[in-house]
Amino acid sequence: MARLTEEVGELAREINHSHGEKPKKATEPEKTVEEELGDIIFVLTCFANSLDIDLSKAFESSITKFETRDKNRWTRK
Repeated sequence: MARLTEEVGELAREINHSHGEKPKKATEPEKTVEEELGDIIFVLTCFANSLDIDLSKAFESSITKFETRDKNRWTRK
């Protein structure tokens, strides 16, 4: 959980740099939102594997929930 929290914090920092009001310092390494999202997926995958959780099943369950319970909550594009 600590590693996941760290990665989500890094994603928040990148979003703030690219879309927020806080520009990146010249001394900060160049990273992208895409890279940080990839790191989060990796950490989530490792976490799920350590708990013997099938991420495909978990994702399908989540999608089903959003398609039924929350079907009118989101704007379709």
